[in-house]
This record gives sequence, structure tokens and C-alpha cells, in this order.
Amino acid sequence: MNVSFYQKNEESKKISNAKELTAYILHRGNPVEKMTDEDKARMDARIMAKLKSGNRLTPEEMDYLRRTNPILYAHALRIQRMAEAVEEQLKNAQSKEEADRIISTSLTGISKNDPDREFIFAAVNRVATVFHKSVAYEKLPNTEEESKEKLSKGRGKSFSDADDDDDFDLMNWSPLTEVYDSMPTFDVGA
Repeated sequence: MNVSFYQKNEESKKISNAKELTAYILHRGNPVEKMTDEDKARMDARIMAKLKSGNRLTPEEMDYLRRTNPILYAHALRIQRMAEAVEEQLKNAQSKEEADRIISTSLTGISKNDPDREFIFAAVNRVATVFHKSVAYEKLPNTEEESKEKLSKGRGKSFSDADDDDDFDLMNWSPLTEVYDSMPTFDVGA
């Protein structure tokens, strides 16, 4: 197999077997290898700053870590997954009180010996800040009791409360009854 590639400002390169083709594709498809040491240092600094501030890493940054620093990649992945778990719990919170409890439990549950403590703390705080500023948080009732009252009122307003009729009997209701009741009546005097 003879394959020839021509790139701008480069001489043509002949690839004669599958092994060379694989190496060429891997080299061309890996932007990390093209980075200078200065670029790598800037990328590492940017990633560390994002982790310290609790910000989410982009897929490109995660890919860079996966290729260059698998240990830090595993730590970053763990931090992001923990933040996502807290975010998911907050989405399911029924009251502001419950949301605050979820946040405090998440923060106090971080071990003092955890090597990623600083990063996890920052990520959970970022999630909490974003959630506190959201419309979803504003719509939540303050306490769990208010949440239960709201749910019970919502359940109580079924068919019987729809028309505010106290004498409405759902068991004896039918569409024909409603049609019959809405028909005009005539009084015939004798």
C-alpha cells in the first residue's frame, strides 16, 4: 500500500504500511503533541485556576488532562461528578430548607484528609451559588411544612373543588347528567 499525503509547505510523505499510517493519524490527530512547553504550562495553569475556583472544565480541557496527566484527570472527573450529584439533588429539593440542608451536608461530608477537598468545596459552593440565584430556588417554599401544605392543597383540588360546589358527588356524575342539567326547563302553568 502506497499512500501519499501532501500538506501545505511540507514535502509529500509516503506511507507504505498500516503501522506507519496509524502512527501518522495518531500524530496528526493529537493536538497536545503540537503544543509547545509554554502552551502546555498555560493550559495547566488555566485548568488549575478553574479547579480552584470550582468552575467546570470544558471537554477539551478534560481531554487534555486525560492525555497529559491521567491522575489529575481522575481527580477532575471525581470533582465534577460530585458537583453534578449535588446539582441533581438540588433540582429535586422540595423546599429552600431542604436545599440548604443538601448543600450543608455536602460540604460537611468532605473529609479533611481528602486531597481534593479544596476543589470539591469550591465546586459545591459554585453549584450552591448558581442554584440560590435561580428562578427554581425562588419558587420553592421556605420550609418543608409549607411544601407539604402546598402539595396537600394541590391534591385536594381535584374534581370536587373544581367548581367550588360542596354538593358535587363524583361517584354519581356522568357526562349525560351534565348535559341533562344544562338543558332548559319549562314551567307550564295549569
